[in-house]
Amino acid sequence: MNTFLENAQHLFEVARADSSAENTDFALLVRPDGGLHLIMESPLSLEAATLHAGARTAYRVTRTGDSVVVTGRDAGQRCLLEDRTRSKRLSVELLRDQPLYQMNSPRFIAAAS
Repeated sequence: MNTFLENAQHLFEVARADSSAENTDFALLVRPDGGLHLIMESPLSLEAATLHAGARTAYRVTRTGDSVVVTGRDAGQRCLLEDRTRSKRLSVELLRDQPLYQMNSPRFIAAAS
């Protein structure tokens, strides 16, 4: 696998692992000198952000309550990684540590004779 796709996969895994409920939208641009440029909540398209920063590689990470999407572009390559089942997985994880029942000590009632 090439570096472009490996980096996209790493970004995707990190975004999926974040268990916070906050929505996230940012662009990560790699400039020709190797420097990184981060644009939070960018109103620009990935192509426009790439041109604006003079970047050679660009990734956009969008995370909402029910999905994680990473798009990337590098020269003639493009990629899209998405997970639309995030909310289902989070609800299962949130409920996993909660008991489904409660144990009480038995009570003995003595009958009067």
